[in-house]
Amino acid sequence: MTVTSAPVADTADDGTAVVRRRFSSASFNWRGLVFVVALVALIELLTMTVVNSIYVPRPSQIAEAFVAEIGRGEMLSGIGGTLLAYAQGLAIATVLGVILGAALGAFQPAYNTFRIVIEFLRPLPSVALIPFSILLLGVGPTTTVAMIVYASFWPILFNTYYGVRDVNDVAVDTARIFGLSRLAVFFRVQIPSAAVNIAAGIRISAAIALILVITVEILTRSGGLGYYIIRMQVAIRTEDMYAGILLVGIIGYVINLAMAGLERRLVFWNGDIRTNGGSR
Repeated sequence: MTVTSAPVADTADDGTAVVRRRFSSASFNWRGLVFVVALVALIELLTMTVVNSIYVPRPSQIAEAFVAEIGRGEMLSGIGGTLLAYAQGLAIATVLGVILGAALGAFQPAYNTFRIVIEFLRPLPSVALIPFSILLLGVGPTTTVAMIVYASFWPILFNTYYGVRDVNDVAVDTARIFGLSRLAVFFRVQIPSAAVNIAAGIRISAAIALILVITVEILTRSGGLGYYIIRMQVAIRTEDMYAGILLVGIIGYVINLAMAGLERRLVFWNGDIRTNGGSR
């Protein structure tokens, strides 16, 4: 009786230790917070003593401008258009990237057929295509969405392609031995196995999409947060300009947290993602 009960106690202790480790890893990042506070304090000191605050305002001035602009609503007036274009572009890129990436990964001859075109288009900078997009689609949300789709499409496409292509052959062969058709193997084995890669590609593209929407709005001056930032720069309202940049950073951080949470729930069977918080 004594011999059999000891391992049970050890197992319970081990389980408790695992839970504690997971709780600890999911706890607040105090070191990161301390670093940010120290960095802000250093910038505050430098802008008060060395750096010309006309070009680089003090963080305290930026914070005051941020609160004031939120209250006036001028900075928030374009946030709806920015987020709408962002969501539309990322959604379209996700659908196209997953479908085409999965098809190319499952049928290697198809990838070989389109490989030259893919390798030609992939390195083209999205910003270089803005003049062409304006000529074709005009200045406005359509051009912004098109540029987001183009830039965000590639990480999702290739992550999906490699995820489907690199599925363990043993798993595929086992499924076929049990009588699954090629289509059933594709949807029940290859796609679920590639889910981790697909989620990683979407998360990368989520950051790229935010960069593109702000860049296009700045260059085309078609509204949104990007247009607000460039207007403040032209008007030499540097505190308000940095307040707009701060808002973009906050949005990006929130999007990253949301994508990490979504990744943990969709790919719940992956232990690394569960314990590491989606590779944060």
